[in-house]
Amino acid sequence: MYKSTAVGLVILFMLLDQSNAIQCYRCTVAPTNRHENRSQQLCLHFSESDEYVVDCPYSTMCMKEIYKYQLMSGEVIETVSRNCANQKHKEQVFKNRAWHEESTVEEPYEAGCVTGKDAKNDYGTTYCHCTGSLCNSATKESTSYHTDAMAVIFVFNAMKYLRSVD
Repeated sequence: MYKSTAVGLVILFMLLDQSNAIQCYRCTVAPTNRHENRSQQLCLHFSESDEYVVDCPYSTMCMKEIYKYQLMSGEVIETVSRNCANQKHKEQVFKNRAWHEESTVEEPYEAGCVTGKDAKNDYGTTYCHCTGSLCNSATKESTSYHTDAMAVIFVFNAMKYLRSVD
């Protein structure tokens, strides 16, 4: 009896987690245009607080971009921006004698970080994508996978409990 209840609870938690839209941290390097209807949370003041959390209805991933630049003095500075991954694909569809816009969510990214260098910048920009709510909080180049780690710990402890009940 305990075994089936525990398994049911594990499945319920997994289903609840998947049914909710992903949440990500959002902050920018520079203030947004004052005419945009978005918050102007700067990453300079970033904290893992609710004021930086946004819902991402058209994303299954979060992203973080890390820009490194070398100043004239030789000092290297690093700036970071965070947001929902851009996965929304818009398409015009002709239905019922009228054009309508339909949106779908695409999966163009793999979880992890990729650094791209260009002619202007020897250090390049690092683009990180991760799955799981609020996974783009890491301050270093490596993306935080704290949500996935917590899931593994939870499942491990659930299995350990189920074995002890027998």
